Amino acid sequence: MVPFYEILKQNRESQGLTVDQISDRTKINKDIINAIEAGDLYILPKTYLRLFLKAYALEIKIDPQEILDNFEELLGDTETPSASLHTVDHNPTNSEIPEPSESLSSDKKQSRNFATIVIILVLIVFMISVLKQVLLDEKKKNISAAFPVVTTSDTTQNTVAKVDTQAVIPQSELKLTILTKDSCWVRIIVDNRETFEGILPPRYRKEAVASEQFDIRVGRPACVNLILNGKDLGSVGAPAIPTRLIITKEGIIRRQSFSTH
Repeated sequence: MVPFYEILKQNRESQGLTVDQISDRTKINKDIINAIEAGDLYILPKTYLRLFLKAYALEIKIDPQEILDNFEELLGDTETPSASLHTVDHNPTNSEIPEPSESLSSDKKQSRNFATIVIILVLIVFMISVLKQVLLDEKKKNISAAFPVVTTSDTTQNTVAKVDTQAVIPQSELKLTILTKDSCWVRIIVDNRETFEGILPPRYRKEAVASEQFDIRVGRPACVNLILNGKDLGSVGAPAIPTRLIITKEGIIRRQSFSTH
């Protein structure tokens, strides 16, 4: 019968593998591999030697059970004598295969670490979301402080804009048309008489007439177009900066911007 250590060595060499390569792949110290291939049955305690033989056999694609049976048959029932144990310089942490309990403990630690990382990431995302909402609310407060929204007299629904329902607006030579692109707060003073204040909805048309002038205040200038007697008055103001306009028959004669800060 060919002993197990010769079977291992012959198969390794036939596959063109070196001892160093087997050591790198199996993490078994190369001195131990050399001792195994030399037939030294007492280099390590029987339990560890069986583990190394199994790992070696699997690496070179040999039935590990056949190798272990061969090993047991050669070893016999004789206990390993303590005096015959050979000392081999090797790094135990690099060559010994951990017991199953150690592997399970390591897996548990890794699972706990992963769970901790996931919890931390969730908390970070939550904190970022809260911060963004706080900043958004603060911005809305600043805009509201500069131009407060005036609620309408309609109690049946939460209407953001109302159309003038005054009985009669005096005939005049000035007719102003306000066209909205998006919702926008507007205050209209006609000939020093306030006629409207509220939020006009998107794609809305509102008209007003005056004898002398209009005093218009717009919360979002980029969202409206002003047309005076059929003539587009052009840019109302800078985007997102509330603006006051004085309009006469000459057009916009005064423009004043208000900072929200």
